[in-house]
Amino acid sequence: MVEYKIEIERTLCIACGSCYSSDPVHFEPDQTTKSTVVGGIADENSSAGTFNDEEIEAAKEAQDSCPASAIIVTEQ
Repeated sequence: MVEYKIEIERTLCIACGSCYSSDPVHFEPDQTTKSTVVGGIADENSSAGTFNDEEIEAAKEAQDSCPASAIIVTEQ
């Protein structure tokens, strides 16, 4: 298993939905359709969560597909 952190800079998020469409395990929309990390801590500026599973590649694909470069995935 891999431990990794996902961070979303919500001030950059354009609410396009590409992350939660491609990876609903880690990303979900809030009431304004901006992305948040599933089970993470979120406020209006950011959202973050730590995972320990084998799905890091899905998270990295969501990071790469984000047109606003608002997602950062880092191994812990």
